[in-house]
Formats: sequence, C-alpha cells, structure tokens
Amino acid sequence: MPVGKSYANYENNHSKYAGHTNQFKAPKSMIKEKDVTEQWRDNIIDWNTYFRRNIHRFIQFYFQVDLHWYQIIWIYFMSISEAFVSIASRAAAKSWLIALFALARATLWPNSEVVVVASTQKQAGIILGKVARFRLDHPNIAREISDFANTNNNRVCTLHNGSTIKVVACNEGGRGERSTFTIAEEFRIMDKNKYDSIVKPFAYARQTPYLKNPKYQHLIEEPREVLISSAYHKAMWWYEETKTMIKMMLSGENVGFIAFDYPIAIKHGIKTRKQILREKSTMDKVTFMEEYENIPFGENSNSYFKLQMFNKNRIIKKSFYPLRKDLLDKKKNPYNIKKSDGEIKLVSIDVATRKGEKNDNTIITCIRLLPTAKGYKREFVYMESHQGEHTALQSIRIKQIYYDFEGDYIVLDLHNVGITIFERLAEVTKDEERGIEYDAFTVYEHKSLSNKLIEELKEKTLSLNAKPVIYPVLADAKFNSDVAVDFRDKLQRSMCSFLVDESEAEIYLTKNNKEYIGSNDVELSNWFIAPYLEMELLINETINLEYHILNGNIKLETVGTARKDRYTSCSYGNFFASLLEIDLLKQNQDSDYDFVFSFS
Repeated sequence: MPVGKSYANYENNHSKYAGHTNQFKAPKSMIKEKDVTEQWRDNIIDWNTYFRRNIHRFIQFYFQVDLHWYQIIWIYFMSISEAFVSIASRAAAKSWLIALFALARATLWPNSEVVVVASTQKQAGIILGKVARFRLDHPNIAREISDFANTNNNRVCTLHNGSTIKVVACNEGGRGERSTFTIAEEFRIMDKNKYDSIVKPFAYARQTPYLKNPKYQHLIEEPREVLISSAYHKAMWWYEETKTMIKMMLSGENVGFIAFDYPIAIKHGIKTRKQILREKSTMDKVTFMEEYENIPFGENSNSYFKLQMFNKNRIIKKSFYPLRKDLLDKKKNPYNIKKSDGEIKLVSIDVATRKGEKNDNTIITCIRLLPTAKGYKREFVYMESHQGEHTALQSIRIKQIYYDFEGDYIVLDLHNVGITIFERLAEVTKDEERGIEYDAFTVYEHKSLSNKLIEELKEKTLSLNAKPVIYPVLADAKFNSDVAVDFRDKLQRSMCSFLVDESEAEIYLTKNNKEYIGSNDVELSNWFIAPYLEMELLINETINLEYHILNGNIKLETVGTARKDRYTSCSYGNFFASLLEIDLLKQNQDSDYDFVFSFS
C-alpha cells in the first residue's frame, strides 16, 4: 500500500510539473553516469564554448529573442571586451539591451555576479522591469530564473546556476556590493567620485571550481566593465573617460567602443520620423544634439558663459512649487519655501505670446535673495515655461506664482507683448479657478528708472492703490551688455545657485517627498521633476550664446534656431538683485565686497 501511494504521488507530480519552466521541477529523462560518453561531454563543452564566444547567437537560438543587426554587433563587442563604452542616442533601446545582455551573461557563466549600476533607484527599477518582461515573454529565460524581486528594498534576479543580477543606485546605499561584470547605465549623470569610490571596488574575478586545480590557475577571468550612456557636455567626466577608452582600444588593449545616433531607431521602427520631429520641436538645439544626434556639446571660443560656471553652482536640491489644482483647498502651499530674515523674493519674467517652434517662450523664474556680507546670494529655485498663451492667462499665472511664492518684486521685460502684460497686471485680476481676486500691480519707482518711463507706466495703471512691485526692463545695447557682465560676474563668484540635475533631484525626492514616493502617477512625477529640467535648459541656452564686441558693448547672440528666453528671465532678475544689493552693502560698512556698477 505505501508503495502504491508513493507511485500515485509520483504520477500526480509528473502531471503537475509537466512543461514547468523550472527545470529542477519539470519531469526529465535521467542520464546515468555510465551512459555519459566522452563525445557527449565534448559536445557540452563545445556548445558552451561556442555560445560564450558568440553570445548573440545564444540569445537568438536559446532565448529565442530576435535581434537587429546593430544589436548583434553591440552585444558581441560587449561580450569580448574587458572594458567597453557605448554612447548611444535616446531610443536606441539601451535599457532593453542591457537587461538582455545581463541575462545571457549570467546564464552562460555560472556563479556570476552581474551588477547593473544606475544613477537613481527609479532607473534601477526600469532595468529589472525589462528583465521581468523577458521572463514573461520567453520561456527559456524564465526556466533559468529561480527567484526575482524588484522592490525599493530589494532588486535582484537569481538564476538556478548560482548567478545573480543586481541593480543598484550609484550612491552610499550601494557600497559593499561585489561584481564579476559591472554595467553602468547612463554613467554620464553619475557622480565621478562616487563611481570611483563606490562602484569601481565592486569588481572581483569570478570564483570558479577549476581555479582550485593548479593546472588552470593561470586562467583567472578578468572582471568586466561596460559603460553606457547618451552624449552630454564635453566638460563633464564621461567625455574624458570615453576618450581614454577609445585611446586604449586603438593602442591594442582589450577595450571596445561603439556609438549610435537616432537614425538607427527610425530604421528599425523603434521610433518614427514624425515622433523624432515632434520631440525635436520641444527641445533646445543643444539637448537634441546630445540626446538624439549623439554629438557632445562643448563651448566654442566665442561662448561668453562656460559650463563650469554653472556646474559648480548646481547645489539646490529643494525646489519651490506653485499650488497645484488638487491642492487649492490647502490653507498654505505645502511646497513653499519659508522666508528667512532679510530675504527678498523675485519673480522674473520674459514674455511671449506666439506659438511655434521658432518663437520664444514665456519664462517665469522664482529667485530667492539671501543677504550676506558680500551681497545677495541668489537662489534660482523654480522656473516654468509657456508657449502661445493669451496675455490674460499669462497675467493670472504670474500673479498666482507671485502670491504662492510670497514674492516682493516682479521683474518684467516690457519689449513686444511685455507692455500688454504690464497693463493686465495693473488691473485687479479675478482668478476664477481659485475663486479669489488679486491686487493691481504698478511700477516700482527705483532710482535706476527714468522719470519718463515711470510716468508712462503710472498712466497705464488705472486701478487705485496698486502695489508698486514691478521693475520694468526696456533694454538697449548698453543695458544688455551690463546685464551679461553682471550675470557672468555673479556666476564666477558663486553668488548664484541653481537646482541640481534630474538624477540628483530624483534621489532627493525619493528620500524626502512622501507624495513623490507614494505616487505612480506619471504626470505628478513629471510635475515634480519639471523645474529641474527647466534649469538644465537654462544652462544649455546660456552656454550656447556667442558674444561679440559691438561699439564697446557685449552682444550675445543665439546660434541657429536656439533661444535665450530662459537666460533673459534669469539675467534680468539677477541684474535687479544687483540694484537692490547697493543699498544692502551700504548698510554693511565693513564689507570687503568691491561692488562696481554704473547706471546708464
């Protein structure tokens, strides 16, 4: 009876696990030791050697994943190089390829520790998300995986052969990991010091049984490193690292390099030509050149502002945010930044109303002025852009941000449609969306303004008791030259600070913003990241400006179809801060700050 029961259990399990992806559970025909021939052993060795030397064929034949020709080349050279760097444009399927390559590598080399390093936890999750997709779509991949986790606290894929694929962020939390094969995804946005001190020490040689045999101890495997990114500014560390790798490759070392731009995505149907054109229309020239054309940007000899001037000043992690529609019932803006003693808050605007790729945007910038012994420390804590909006809508938005920010002054460019915006700001404004009414604003009578301009703007102010908060700008060549010189001076002396880049912002938000952490809403995530991206566009615009000396004045010009509206918004706000600074410095007689400024 016990024998019969045991046989029944065997029959049940045989049916239960028939066709199971886990080969340790699925029924199989056992090969006895005495039946294993030398030829059979040789075949196993030959096939394993063949697939290791042709990993792309292993992916196509065993994983049953179709590859484009460029992906075959890419994967092959990654597999044979001890160090490899790839600079590929957006939409070249980098994350997809990394996940697939990591799976193949881990499968063919048992007890491998493959570590994919990303700049943020969010990016890390994307890579393992691709692994999960492969697992669902391809049975032979699923049969190799014994365990899988992709949570904030645990991101690892474990294979039956003892290999693991881990995904970690390039920060202190990743310290202490071990890796036989390291893949750095978007390494350009990683901190160089953190990468060298945290990630580089991961590497160690794969510990294989044959190393215990003195005959084969000399065949120790070198740990491997793959660096993948899109192009970026030449002044950043990724560019020198890439050049070093290329030089090593050309000198005959086992190092590889490959690059792709956006036509590869169009050719293989990853993106359409219309998609690329639409995305190009929303980007500045430098961003498109780097992200899609795969061309690193470096300032030319005529660039008046240098990238390093901004990089050393990108230190602000906490952005200001105006009230969202879904937060209007709040008594206070939860994302405001409390004023410190003596602080002044500016809202600086460069306006436009026409839609279109070649037309300017309306840019609204929020600037904190923090008093120091050397003048006001400028903190650029928020920026948003609008294209083609009616002047009535723009004036409402300006007042919304002014009050949400608890602003003290508005800096407004009066050229073109700016004067119309002034007239609307000079009226009592009804905000139907928020159900409130805003005061009328008028000119702030600063001594740097001509009496004629002040009187003209006062005449355009029809409301009584309008608040004198608007500093108007009617720029000429001399004024714009002074603005450029002053902005450059403040950048060089680190009197201006800007929001950190997107990757650092994401790390900060993930640690400190409960709403960001707990939401899967893409629109909300984009809302939180938007100001940081706007600062990136500001920097690209500004360092792309070329200067010439004309009649003794500095003249800044855009290159091609590039814009400078973000530069205008920020530099005008900075200029007004310098005007206010004069009175601040007069109060501090002991200041060693040598402030020189001339009014025209």
